Amino acid sequence: MITSSFDVFLVIQAGANFRFCQIATVPLLALAFLRIGREKILPTLGLGPLLLWLAFQLIFFPIADFWLKSVGYCFWLILDIGLIFSFVQLFGDDRRRIQTLIRWYAISFAIVAAFAILQFVLPLFGYPSPFVTEWWIKDQLARANGFSYEPSYLGTYLLIGFVFVGALIKKPEAVLSQHLLRSVYWLCALGIIVSSSRMALIFLFLDIALRHCGRWLRVTRDVFHRRLVRANILALIPSCVLFIVAAVLVTVGVMVWERNPAAVLLFLNGTGVSDTAAHSVIQRESAFSDTLTVFAEHPLIGESLGGVSSGIAALHAYTVHSFEDSKPFEGMNIFAEALAASGVIGILPFIWFLIETTAKPLNIARQVSPSDSVLIRASVRALLFTWAILQFNQNILRPYLWVHLAVLAAVCAAAQRLETPEDACVAGMR
Repeated sequence: MITSSFDVFLVIQAGANFRFCQIATVPLLALAFLRIGREKILPTLGLGPLLLWLAFQLIFFPIADFWLKSVGYCFWLILDIGLIFSFVQLFGDDRRRIQTLIRWYAISFAIVAAFAILQFVLPLFGYPSPFVTEWWIKDQLARANGFSYEPSYLGTYLLIGFVFVGALIKKPEAVLSQHLLRSVYWLCALGIIVSSSRMALIFLFLDIALRHCGRWLRVTRDVFHRRLVRANILALIPSCVLFIVAAVLVTVGVMVWERNPAAVLLFLNGTGVSDTAAHSVIQRESAFSDTLTVFAEHPLIGESLGGVSSGIAALHAYTVHSFEDSKPFEGMNIFAEALAASGVIGILPFIWFLIETTAKPLNIARQVSPSDSVLIRASVRALLFTWAILQFNQNILRPYLWVHLAVLAAVCAAAQRLETPEDACVAGMR
């Protein structure tokens, strides 16, 4: 799990890149099949629609101009499906294994976040910083990227951990200690800050706002009914503190703007705000438009998962001959990418998969013990944030998305194995 964000470390380049977490799926699958040989196979969340989507990709991959990339993407998808399946079979039949899995899942975010913070701090004291790919000030002020290609990839990865553990904090039913949860939470927050990924920061503040919104709604409801509940009012204190901190940060930002506009413009560079360069926004808009154009040219069956980039290259009168050639022509918005890859026919099992991995877990959460329900809801919340932020960058086969789906599927499988009310009571007391 800890290597799911690794792009520049523990990676084998053989045309396509093969990450350690993908390679590790093979022995995990072997162990899962050994377990199946001895015990009953456990149902896997989303497996049916995923296999249908994979079958569609395998049938139509020759359509792509550079079909070798389509083969590579199909192989990656097979590994991702295998990861989900193996997690369910290996962890979904034992509650203690699930607790161990969740604990190390949370810790993995803390380790990567701590490394990112170290990347940021080392150059401030004149020391070289490993694996840094981007700088605000060369060799002095780093944009931390951890083990990822770039800071935005790190920010997306840490956002999963931030939202996931944030949803478990102050939940007495959570299987992890509050000390561990708070440590991971703040490390992820600091990791996102030092990555300076603007999109990740926006979603970070959105998660905070949404979690505190319910407290204000409860007080508003109390006022409407002409009553005041002391506990609800006290619950607003953290929100008020955050509001004050935000106000202070805005004030400091305005002061810095007035005294040193160049420092603020450096952070805004790429957005087009205040006459800064808009290359980041323009690139995203152009890639998104090209992705939809590729879909419009092959609306029924698409270009296959790996064929979107060669389709975009063709729009610019360029022919892709290698994996390296295709990199500048990647699609934008993973749902648009899935649509362009699958067409209106092949996208149906993918939509089914999206619904099943969201609606079904929430339905399960209403029927199981409090400890399982909290874990499932936290996992779904993090998944929704992941789907949302991936609309603005990256690729649908990013390993950390599929690791999170594997964790969610394992938690759901374990929760459904509660067979008696007595078991549910025991699980809720753990």
